[in-house]
Amino acid sequence: MQIFVNPVSGPDGLKEWCMIELQGDLESRSLDGLRGFVGDLHFTNDNTPVLIIGHHILYGKVQSLEKAFAVLDKKSTLNKQTEYVVTAVIKKKLIFRDRPKPIVTLGSKKV
Repeated sequence: MQIFVNPVSGPDGLKEWCMIELQGDLESRSLDGLRGFVGDLHFTNDNTPVLIIGHHILYGKVQSLEKAFAVLDKKSTLNKQTEYVVTAVIKKKLIFRDRPKPIVTLGSKKV
């Protein structure tokens, strides 16, 4: 079986994506599961990733991968062959190992 891989690059080259690694389980209350929006990803001034999921906050770190991953898009050509197009490369991952901390806000006090 032959697998055809086409590297496609735009004017700025291939897109570079990042992988997110979470420890433990990520559960949803909705019946749809985890489709769509999961949380907000931010970076501090010293490039520390911060992930906010619901009322919880996770602090992580950026790590380079030993071997890069290619993100492939499966396409069918005119002569009924399957071809894979490289759309992005993953060279880094964001690791969130610690337990999430609850976000607590102080409400206004009625006097």
